[in-house]
Amino acid sequence: MFEQSAIPLTDAVEAFVASLRQRAVPLNTIKSYAHDLHLFVQAMPADLTAVTPEQIQVFLTHDEHHSAATRRRRYSTLCTFYRWLIHHEIVNSNPMDRLDSIEQVQREPRPLSPEVVTKILQAIPASNLRDRTLFTLLYDTGIRVGEALSLLATDVDLSTDDEKIRVFGKGQRERTVMLTAAPDSVRLLRRHLKQSHITSGSVFRGDPRYGGSPLPLEYSVAHYAWQKYCQKAEIQATIHQLRHSRASQLLQAGVPITTVRKQLGHRHIQSTLLYAEVDQATIKQDLLTYQRRKGRRR
Repeated sequence: MFEQSAIPLTDAVEAFVASLRQRAVPLNTIKSYAHDLHLFVQAMPADLTAVTPEQIQVFLTHDEHHSAATRRRRYSTLCTFYRWLIHHEIVNSNPMDRLDSIEQVQREPRPLSPEVVTKILQAIPASNLRDRTLFTLLYDTGIRVGEALSLLATDVDLSTDDEKIRVFGKGQRERTVMLTAAPDSVRLLRRHLKQSHITSGSVFRGDPRYGGSPLPLEYSVAHYAWQKYCQKAEIQATIHQLRHSRASQLLQAGVPITTVRKQLGHRHIQSTLLYAEVDQATIKQDLLTYQRRKGRRR
């Protein structure tokens, strides 16, 4: 594809991003890769073969203002990029092999109570059906934000008593998410699709009243909207906590962990088991119950 004597980094990045489009990778994933690699191009030598592991290390760690999640994402982007370069014989060695991986810090899930979620959802104006549908769907199903934003009209099946959606998770793994226990989402999806006249393409897209695009809604727009509604409700919460909340509620209600794993799209059941850990309020209640029983036996 490229001559080994001269490999412009910019051209290599453009070819990689083009390959993502050809493989129908979700648009938001492509944007994330492209953003990270654009910054990479700016920080590295123009010749791909001149890039060293030491330079990459500086790129990943030089800005202390970046969160660990951002550094980890950029590390993952470069790993994917260089694996693609090796696979297509564009380069002969992988400098990422000489760097220590940036491990993910395992944090306890932070579910929101149903009352808190209800308060946030009620802060969404009734006129903004798109946002109410999006955030209700995230809460009712526990799917990832990127999965919801990539949802197409053809992925939605609202057949009576068999309502479901098809989503593509990490690694483009396809799964079916049942809406059996999500009547609010079913009702809102029907209204949203009918009112917006959406029969094909993205379910969640820019508002046409304000020059919106038929392309999928960008994460930054969804994030801004969520923070606006949280501020209105006087609550601090992240969109991802909706996923935590649904997983915890399903497990606490006795839904089998294998079912919850399938619904959330976890590759390993250990990820689902994190949500099975009881919260601090439950621990306190269990200990108080134990203490009362112990006192009665004396």
